Amino acid sequence: MARSFLPDPLELLRLAVNRLEGRANMQAGRGIEIDQVMKTLQQMSGLSLALRQAVELAMEGAYKRLNLPSSREFAEMQATLQRLEDKLDRLLVAQAVATPRPPRTRKPAAEPMAAKAAQARKTAAPSRRRTAP
Repeated sequence: MARSFLPDPLELLRLAVNRLEGRANMQAGRGIEIDQVMKTLQQMSGLSLALRQAVELAMEGAYKRLNLPSSREFAEMQATLQRLEDKLDRLLVAQAVATPRPPRTRKPAAEPMAAKAAQARKTAAPSRRRTAP
């Protein structure tokens, strides 16, 4: 009987299931080893956490002795500063809306021109009159 060039889908499925079952059985056989590894990893994680807490406590004590702020205090200061900046931004926007703007026309405003003319008259040299002898 001649073999077909197209693979049988059911045969491929049977091979995949057999491989999956074989790998699952192999992992189950190593379950005892995996449990020991997991216990060791858990102990290492606990030790790492304890070391981190000890270092943080030592650093906080050193910061207090040096009269320096800790990272937690820096975070609090940063949050306070951000709140103040947000309030200032809101106040500046409210102030900008409240101030009236001059109208946008092509003609210059009359008041500045009158003020400039008055200033020019004040700074002009006084005229000299001759008086009769």
